[in-house]
Amino acid sequence: MEAEYTEEYENQIINEEYKIWKKNAPFLYDLAITHVLEWPSLTCQWLPSKESPSGSDYTIHKMILGTHTSDQEPNYLLIAKVRIPNEDATIDVTEYSLSSKEQNGIGVPSVENRIEIETKILHKGEVNRARYMPQKYNVIATKTTSGEVHVFDYTQHPSIPDSTEHARPDLILTGHTKEGYGLSWNEKKAGYLLSGSNDGKICLWNIEDSNVVTKAIKPLNEFNYHKGSVGDVCWHPFGEDRKALIWDLRTKTGTPTHDINAHTDEIYSIDFNKNDEYLFITGGADKIICLWDLRNPSKSLHVFENHKEEVIKCEWSPNHSYMFASCSSDRRINVWDMTKIGQDQKGEDALDGPPELLFIHGGHRAKIPDFSWNLNDPMLFASVEEENNILHVWNMASSIYNDDEDEGKESKKGEMVIEK
Repeated sequence: MEAEYTEEYENQIINEEYKIWKKNAPFLYDLAITHVLEWPSLTCQWLPSKESPSGSDYTIHKMILGTHTSDQEPNYLLIAKVRIPNEDATIDVTEYSLSSKEQNGIGVPSVENRIEIETKILHKGEVNRARYMPQKYNVIATKTTSGEVHVFDYTQHPSIPDSTEHARPDLILTGHTKEGYGLSWNEKKAGYLLSGSNDGKICLWNIEDSNVVTKAIKPLNEFNYHKGSVGDVCWHPFGEDRKALIWDLRTKTGTPTHDINAHTDEIYSIDFNKNDEYLFITGGADKIICLWDLRNPSKSLHVFENHKEEVIKCEWSPNHSYMFASCSSDRRINVWDMTKIGQDQKGEDALDGPPELLFIHGGHRAKIPDFSWNLNDPMLFASVEEENNILHVWNMASSIYNDDEDEGKESKKGEMVIEK
């Protein structure tokens, strides 16, 4: 009875916070779209494509999603089409009301179908993670619940599968015995793919190898140094034994060149700066994100603290070398600006969080397993919830990240003050 009461009370708090967020959203965002999916998605990633239809006041972007259905229902790898209004499009922020209708948004006409699923590809079990190959973005790798990694060329599959069909990946990458979430393509070598799983292994494949003649491909190399699950890989992988391990593939050895005791609890995410080869960040169950320099990894350069629960993912901006974002089980996505580290704060500002915390996206009502920066629009995000069928597409108000503009009356961090 006490557990039921606690859960009901927590749900009331979450719903009240969501109402306050929705009420304040027109002042915090230049664009905010809430879209209801048929099933929850554990993964999301913007594709690098962008179309500008002639005579339209919007651009068309595409996104990778997956399904997380019940055991009886089929699962799919999804390609969604998203219409994003141009900067000069007429916007009426007052339309984002407190109605009970979930599918809503700021910055686009309510009559327009902003997000639609363009392609559905049958998938074996839930899609834990999906990532496109940088050199060929039509090629997508997915993490399955069986441990296999499946590879699809989505342009070679029908947009809607036949009801009699079953999952038919173009390639099946073997090597893992348990499921996981870590998946990373090499941006320099086409076809090189890393995967980390709960079996403690890291597998490396080359799907572009001309000697490969079968559909099932064994790993080119395996790394078995971790004692616990491998939560993420980024060509410098690590796992749930609280270590960040870094290999140099040129050494041809199975021993990592760096063995870093990165956190006091399990590590879930790692990402290397897109513009600085030495900087990387890690996030984990200890609720913090650590900034590291490969040249001296014995101690972190800075610790970013604000999340109230485990950090699921952290990722650098593809457009700004000083900015990254993180998501957490606390239902928040934080956007961080390293140029603001150490800045003086007034008393009220300090209550909002550290100066480097630029913005908090607080519109989700469940754990956030994944988010994605858009390559073509520097501050455009997509994010999904684990337990609900919700997809968010959003862009914080430009006055928040443009220091030369008037900040106005709203909180610079984009937070809402909740009176209890």
